[in-house]
Amino acid sequence: MRLTRQVAREARFGDGLFLATILWIVFGALPTVGLLVGQLVTGAFVTEGSVPAGFPAFVPPWWAAYPMTLLLAVLAIGSLPLPLKGPRATTRGTFLTVLVFTFSTTVFLAAATAAAEAHQGRANYFGVDILALLQFALIVVTVARMLLGALRLVPRTWREYIDEDGTVVPPKEIVRRTPRRPWDWVTRRPPRQ
Repeated sequence: MRLTRQVAREARFGDGLFLATILWIVFGALPTVGLLVGQLVTGAFVTEGSVPAGFPAFVPPWWAAYPMTLLLAVLAIGSLPLPLKGPRATTRGTFLTVLVFTFSTTVFLAAATAAAEAHQGRANYFGVDILALLQFALIVVTVARMLLGALRLVPRTWREYIDEDGTVVPPKEIVRRTPRRPWDWVTRRPPRQ
């Protein structure tokens, strides 16, 4: 893979990671905080062996876990051949953090959805439990890729930035023509030719 294509793919990965973070905030963190605050306001706490009628305060947006998991799967698979060592906040460690947060909120929202369904006498997770397992598998794949990269068991082009001459380019010396932040695409003017 040529260095310019690799840097461009990393920029797209950064945009996807930014979108995943925004989606997690809107459909994961905010509903989780809403459920916790709803429990405090209504006083509907789960005790051993009984689930109160007011739990959960509302049915969380379980359907949002489907596009979120698809986006995370695309990012995880697409980032395997990338070094992700640039100065941006789009490193593999940042991606792993987003995966862990998404997994934890998906498990919490799946439990709240199942509790709401249990009041009606049925157990239905709407498939969110399977999505949580898939997200856990993405965490395992990302950690495995990090370990394989640290042990130098992946190809050299996956670990380092190599230009057309075959020399290693330090991440700080790479000229990045793409905006550093996703919202800069709006204000950026195309280069004159």
